[in-house]
Amino acid sequence: MNRRRSGFLIVFLVFIRFLTYGQLPDGVAATQSFLDTIRVNYKSENTFPFDLNSVSMTANIPVRVHIVKNKKGLPGVVTTNLLSSVSLANTYFKNAGIRFFIDSINYIDDYNYSFITFNELTKELLTKYKRSNRINLFVVDSIKQDNKRTYGFTYFPNEPDSNIIYLDKNYSTGSSLTAMLGHFMGLLSTHESGGGQKLADESNCAASGDFICDTWADPGLHNQVIDSCLYIGTMKDNHSKYFMPSVANIMSDSPDKCKCILTPLQYRRIYYYYHKYRQFLNF
Repeated sequence: MNRRRSGFLIVFLVFIRFLTYGQLPDGVAATQSFLDTIRVNYKSENTFPFDLNSVSMTANIPVRVHIVKNKKGLPGVVTTNLLSSVSLANTYFKNAGIRFFIDSINYIDDYNYSFITFNELTKELLTKYKRSNRINLFVVDSIKQDNKRTYGFTYFPNEPDSNIIYLDKNYSTGSSLTAMLGHFMGLLSTHESGGGQKLADESNCAASGDFICDTWADPGLHNQVIDSCLYIGTMKDNHSKYFMPSVANIMSDSPDKCKCILTPLQYRRIYYYYHKYRQFLNF
């Protein structure tokens, strides 16, 4: 390749990277305890009675929203955006017989609680404001894990006393809350590799990745999808096969504008883990 073409290629690649969607990553990674839980429950989950086309049960789950005010004493978030996010989540979760509703909105005046770092202040926040028998959604200015910012965090259903979701105020619209609720109900990220990476041909889908066999193998899409929803990554799996991931799955790190689907087996998992661990939340 001559220098002129080489120079053009470098400029082109820089331009493509510039176009990638500059969003924060999902902060929920698989814990060893939940990976063990999935393995133990896997057979039961996949034989649990569930028909996506005839779900009639509706579980009504209350969400108490806690908006932590910023340094100026302002909410820093529009409540109608949160209502829209809950409504959007319901368009997906109705396929698993679940509906969420905001039962109340609580404003917290101490801005020190608006920077979630899972330290003593975060424990104090929960002690003061968390309520039982509902999802506690804390809408805050910043969420950091190991000094890295994420747009949201929650706990998997096997964790005791885990009815908590944290959401960055900048992600109060779109599918970010839907993704957090997905984790809350047992879904791993499609790029999860804590239990081993799913191969590009998905042949090990039952024992690795997100442990779901109708989601596409995903090497991680954070900053790998441009504004037109085109995947530009070049990752290969352990067998030197290129990944061809879906940019549309809600549980991926694709840009929000690209995400619009959950798969039938993802709905099955939500349905199963709701019945096994989250049924106490039904209003």
